[in-house]
Amino acid sequence: MTFPPVEPHTANSQKWPARILIVRLSAHGDVIHTLPLLAALKQHAPHTRIGWLVEASALPLLAGHPEIDHLHVSHRKDWLKRARNPLNWPAVWEEVAALLQELRQADYQVSLDVQGLLKSALWPFWVKIPRRFGFRQTREFADWLYTDKLPYHDFKNPKMPVIERFLDFARVLGASVDEPSFTVPPVSEGSRQKVAALLSDTNTTWPLVVLAPFTRWESKHWRPDYWVEILSELLNQPVRVAILGAPSDRQATEAMLAQLPHAVAGHQVMNWVGQTDWPDLYALFEQTRLLIGLDSAPLHIANAVGVPEIIGLYGPTAVGRTGPIGRQHSALSTALSCQPCHERHCPLKTQACMQQLTPVVVLAMVRQHLLKPDVSKPVQKGNLRVVRPDAGRA
Repeated sequence: MTFPPVEPHTANSQKWPARILIVRLSAHGDVIHTLPLLAALKQHAPHTRIGWLVEASALPLLAGHPEIDHLHVSHRKDWLKRARNPLNWPAVWEEVAALLQELRQADYQVSLDVQGLLKSALWPFWVKIPRRFGFRQTREFADWLYTDKLPYHDFKNPKMPVIERFLDFARVLGASVDEPSFTVPPVSEGSRQKVAALLSDTNTTWPLVVLAPFTRWESKHWRPDYWVEILSELLNQPVRVAILGAPSDRQATEAMLAQLPHAVAGHQVMNWVGQTDWPDLYALFEQTRLLIGLDSAPLHIANAVGVPEIIGLYGPTAVGRTGPIGRQHSALSTALSCQPCHERHCPLKTQACMQQLTPVVVLAMVRQHLLKPDVSKPVQKGNLRVVRPDAGRA
């Protein structure tokens, strides 16, 4: 697939900036999708100092990243919540002013607003970064605050990979980008030990399959009984299965596991819902052979870490836009006329796109992946390259 070229500004004798600010505040999956942009900037000019402005909820995904020289943290949601009480206004303003001063002192020459919203465009504008890049015709008129505008990016175009569009920010500065690559933060020793403890009572000769069946978008949900069918099939395979989710997903997980044979599931299926933090996933996915999940942050983190094989289940969002990168992966979707709607709740009230993506289709793909020859170690195929700063560690 080819896209219109982006003209580099170096053609106009612009000097490569010494200090660049990436603005990608949220959400978790989109932060991961921005990592190839970071890698491309550093690969082109390793000595460039790069800052990243991120919201507090997504900070754990970037903490300790070797290619980020300065992490700036916005506590926007907390500020808005506290600002409901006028008595908190002085303290909130003091914290906002401190972040503004921090950004000014960093003296960025260029900002790259990958998010394209007013909340992301305002910060570089407020601190008067000389060159502020963003897409044309953004939502909320954010592009009025940019000095340099990239071609319009249709955020709902089902055939335009979001990672490619984010890489246009590197191209417009003059970097040559052939293939996306990820660099993830080093895995902490605490996360390694935590994952090792969770796996300690399992059969380590069996490959690990991870299920990520939860998301905050109601429209992306796959029926619980469908997940039960997947689990029932996996119980017939020589694999270990771990289920991921937030603490709020515990009840739904327990309801699914209640439909499985307890004698078998207790040893072979591990309920890790609410037991892993975001940084723990970097350690967990180093041990994972196959991930099956929805279009959500765990799937994209697995793709960045280099899980050998991924099966993604897509409904309201487009495979061509946020599907896992790499020809060894699979992304499954139905082909209804209403797809992709990119709505958090099904406008038709039917959930048809996820209802009609049946376990029969998914199980056929699961068997195909599990019957492949040894892929217990991450592989690099197609248009994906994964770089780990601590790849040599045990």
